Amino acid sequence: EAELMAHAEKYYANILLPFSPLVQKLLAKVAEMGIEIDTIAPDHGLIWRKNVAGILASYDRWSRQETKDKAVIVYDTMWESTEKMAKAICRTLMQEGISVKMMNMHVDHRSDVATEILDAKAILLGSPTLNNGILPRMADIISYLKGLKPRGRVGAAFGSYGWSGEAVGILTKALEEMKVELVGEGVKIKNVPTHESLKACVELGELIAKAIKSQE
Repeated sequence: EAELMAHAEKYYANILLPFSPLVQKLLAKVAEMGIEIDTIAPDHGLIWRKNVAGILASYDRWSRQETKDKAVIVYDTMWESTEKMAKAICRTLMQEGISVKMMNMHVDHRSDVATEILDAKAILLGSPTLNNGILPRMADIISYLKGLKPRGRVGAAFGSYGWSGEAVGILTKALEEMKVELVGEGVKIKNVPTHESLKACVELGELIAKAIKSQE
């Protein structure tokens, strides 16, 4: 049953999340009708004969976009500089008692990223600058997440660069377009991060943790 609910959560995060207001209206209508539901038989997908109350409660929670003290760090990296920044932010958040999921777009699928974000209070985006822009995999996941319309999150951007360093600005704008409440101004580090320059990532992690806890 745990595996079944995990698949249901992934389905909601990737297919139904944009329709959360409609889901809330339908759940309210069902409650208003006062009917007992023994079976849910959708046009497609699984037929629910057991734990009907459980899946309805989960849909209610997901459609309310209820989150917990969790941050998802979504990033891509060329020569590990941006990854070092991601790890520094991650360590800081964990030290502050925040659950963290790091998603490397070089290996993680966009659908898994969306599923992790479903119950996360914070979204952090990281990319080095490539040809005055961001890495293609980050452009892909940003486009995908915009369509899913997660709401009520806080977030920030970070990234490394060698020349012009536009990536952080692009990622920050993407977060704004997703209606994510920005925390800080984002962090960009030139060339390979040093112990000294990574202090900015530690500070960003502390700010994100504070923002997450302030929403409790």
